[in-house]
Amino acid sequence: MIITLTTDFGDSEYVGAMKGVIYSICPKANVVDISHWVRKFDIRHAAYVVLSTTPYFPRGTIHCVVVDPGVGTERRGIIVKTKEHIYLGPDNGSFSFLTDIRKIIEIQQGSKSMTFHGRDVFAPIAAKLACGYEIEEFGEEIKDVKKLEIKKALKEGGAVVGEVLCIDAFGNAITNICSEILNLGIGETVKVTVGKKKLDARFLESYGFGDGEELIITVGSSGFLELAVNKGSASAVLGLKGGEKVVVR
Repeated sequence: MIITLTTDFGDSEYVGAMKGVIYSICPKANVVDISHWVRKFDIRHAAYVVLSTTPYFPRGTIHCVVVDPGVGTERRGIIVKTKEHIYLGPDNGSFSFLTDIRKIIEIQQGSKSMTFHGRDVFAPIAAKLACGYEIEEFGEEIKDVKKLEIKKALKEGGAVVGEVLCIDAFGNAITNICSEILNLGIGETVKVTVGKKKLDARFLESYGFGDGEELIITVGSSGFLELAVNKGSASAVLGLKGGEKVVVR
């Protein structure tokens, strides 16, 4: 059984602690690191990582997602069963984009530590699920998960209006504007407003077609419009953190 780990722990001992717990309970588990470089405390980035990576895993995979700035508070821990996979982690918006949800369980399990539920709650439950436990054994069913407040991208007159969903590890500003609602030709220059900044940018097929430090727009691998700089960081150039309004004309 595959268990994936997604955290903002970076290259730290905390990842090793979670893996130790998992292998102690379920030695036959296959633990796969999706990423431990989610931006610190950035739930938007975590939700995007879940959206853009977990569908590629085999049916029945268990996804443990721990980006948890509210650890130790009253925020819930949850298990979400979808048509294909099982997800568990803090109920803080990390699972905003899950679809085909079949059941949600609020975890009823204490923790030795108020600051490390990844090790004391989520890792052991993930391991037990991999060993054949049912999700209902860990708590009570609830009806919904907490979702990030992200408005749907819309066409307004001659513009498309959305927002910066998150900043990825390369500094690309990933928006919530899907390629389906764009009507742009390759090489076309468009007017883009991001937050309070206005600029002209070419719509190109990929990052490498940009000139030097040119800021471009492109459609990324997950089908969303991105603001990017070839071999650079659009986030650094524009001072973006996520959540900024984006208008493309």
